Amino acid sequence: MTAAEQVTDRCVFHGEGPFWDSRAERLRFVDMLAGDIVTLLPTGTVTRRHVDDVAAVIREREAGGYVVATERSVQLLDENWVLEETIGVFADTAVRLNEGGCGPDGRLYVGSMGYGGGEGAGALYRLDRDRAVSTVFPSMTIPNGLQWSADGSTVFHCDTADNRITAYDFDSSDGTLTDPRPFVQLAEDSAGSPDGFAIDDEGGLWVGMWGGKAVHRYDDRGELSEVVTVAASNVTSCAFAGEGSSQLYITTSLEGVDADSEPAAGALFTVTVGARGAVTHRFAG
Repeated sequence: MTAAEQVTDRCVFHGEGPFWDSRAERLRFVDMLAGDIVTLLPTGTVTRRHVDDVAAVIREREAGGYVVATERSVQLLDENWVLEETIGVFADTAVRLNEGGCGPDGRLYVGSMGYGGGEGAGALYRLDRDRAVSTVFPSMTIPNGLQWSADGSTVFHCDTADNRITAYDFDSSDGTLTDPRPFVQLAEDSAGSPDGFAIDDEGGLWVGMWGGKAVHRYDDRGELSEVVTVAASNVTSCAFAGEGSSQLYITTSLEGVDADSEPAAGALFTVTVGARGAVTHRFAG
């Protein structure tokens, strides 16, 4: 068991979706419910950029710039953060986009959930390179954690409400997820529920445990192989970053937490682990 080191003071309310911006050589993540993109500078300080009422996911675009999932839309930004296009995903104001990522096929996949967390109120969507939006799964509660195996043949996803991580066969030609099978099933009384993921080049899945004060690593057979403790209850996600992709950065949330009793909730953490991150894919559109 390893303890993560706190990198920043509390800097977000609900940190999520960290990723390594390889062109700018910066770690970026979102303060989701504030609608802000947060960047960790080499000095250890952070900067913020407001994009919308919600900022759910940010990834690089192949052509330069960024793709950002917001409350109910996806924004395409150029390398200077200038908005090029807004693509609507759905219109229901009781639902917001939540978490996602880009696959080896260059598409963006992003989930949605009800503001009240209603069962089945969310879905998983796909944004193709031609800007077409499709529904991958029509009924989910809290879709989270989306990562592909190094060879791109398998995708891992979870619905946090089910306490289960599911593996699917992935077809990069049409972006379909088929043959669902349990990868990790946590007990109802487990210490925490699976949230956001990172994947290493050995096939290990690093899982932020909401309510669990930890990141769990599950090997390629779905067996728990390592635990990183975090000084905050609600661990939301993690990402490999930095030179050699050997640093694991961990985001946390203040949501549902007493601010005085958990001064580190909403801070960013890091830990050096004995693995390197697999490739993070860009949006091809």
